[in-house]
Amino acid sequence: MKNKISIFVLITLTPILLLAQSNTDVIKRIQKLMTENYVFLDKAKEVNQRLDKLMQEKYFDTFKKPGEFAKALTKEMQKITNDKHLNIAPPRPRNSRPSNPLGFIPMHLQNIERFRRGGFGEVNFFEGNVGYVHLKGFRVEDTIKVDPLMKYLSTADAIIIDLRGNGGGNGPVGVNLSSYFLPENLPLTGVYTRRTDTMENYSTVPVKGMQRLEVPLFILTSSRTFSASEAFAYDLQARKRATVIGENTGGGAHPVNFMRLPKGYRLIVPIARSINPVTNTNWEGVGVIPDVKSAADDALEKAKEIAKSSAAKYREKPFKQLEKILEKNEFTKQDEETVCELLQLILKRGHMESFMVNDMGYNYLREKNIKAALAILRAGSILFPDSPNAQDSYAEVLAQNGQNKLALKHYEAAVTIAKRRKDKQTELYEKNLTNFKAKM
Repeated sequence: MKNKISIFVLITLTPILLLAQSNTDVIKRIQKLMTENYVFLDKAKEVNQRLDKLMQEKYFDTFKKPGEFAKALTKEMQKITNDKHLNIAPPRPRNSRPSNPLGFIPMHLQNIERFRRGGFGEVNFFEGNVGYVHLKGFRVEDTIKVDPLMKYLSTADAIIIDLRGNGGGNGPVGVNLSSYFLPENLPLTGVYTRRTDTMENYSTVPVKGMQRLEVPLFILTSSRTFSASEAFAYDLQARKRATVIGENTGGGAHPVNFMRLPKGYRLIVPIARSINPVTNTNWEGVGVIPDVKSAADDALEKAKEIAKSSAAKYREKPFKQLEKILEKNEFTKQDEETVCELLQLILKRGHMESFMVNDMGYNYLREKNIKAALAILRAGSILFPDSPNAQDSYAEVLAQNGQNKLALKHYEAAVTIAKRRKDKQTELYEKNLTNFKAKM
């Protein structure tokens, strides 16, 4: 009878003992991989000490199901690291694994769809000439779309980039897009890998289109904005180049690797950390903190309101500066240069067409403000050196101001350029030159 009881106890305890040993094997492997790979060695040691203590207390023996055990491990490890990228994944259920070639194909097709999610969504213009783009994920395939996108938004007076729900990704989309809003060769967030003791640096790159270094820029975030999309927002915010509107982001700044554990468990371990060159830190655990806090669902309307006002100021500022100078009674050489620079900026932003410079100059001439007309039409002759009309118009106002020698030079330039370009108005420019010479 005694032997029967002993056998019964042994049979009863064996699964429990095997489970405890199995859990111990998993934990020991985790500790080894943490020491070798985790981005912060000091934190890895703290985690390992914590796991040793919990094993001594037989804390993990209470978790019978793999999912519960994995969840408990993750919770305890994150208590020490505050690292949302650090996770233990439980074994996949047996029936989820493809057991034959026919089962593999449907699963692979699902994975293709899952990994291709993201990319550019809605692109639009809102009231006030505010450009908008919804960026759902960072995919390598979308890199080639950045230049056409920015060409489409090249006349926007403010831009909203919507990263709400953007879970990140990979590829150079973030770097290429940042390069339109920041100066060339400016350092961005880099990645340090502890195991190899190497630093991978990133910088803005030359772009094919027109940079938008001053356009008001707004980035929308939510708690689901994560990883690569956080890096994009963090870089622009750190450089004070964008206003972030919405919720604190997810707080994942550490690139990860997937490592096998005993019994089918997997360790998702951050092997590197992001380092921003401005802040010398990152957003791990805290997220990108918005400049304007708002519920994710309300962030777009809030951004529209702010962006519309900012767009108006952006649009009006150079015109107001120009108007202030043109109202002066006396012009300095610096005033003339500033008029030229402001008109160049206005033209670059698409707020005036080239012919409008001439129209503006003649408008001031009709109002008997010859000094303003001179400054404007001089700028036109500089900004459009291959335009016979720009040279002829400047010559005309110079002649009216008695600056005959300089007027002759520009009348002659108009004729020369017109002949070279076989301009339809060549005879008119020749006639203007002849008439001017007759009056000299």
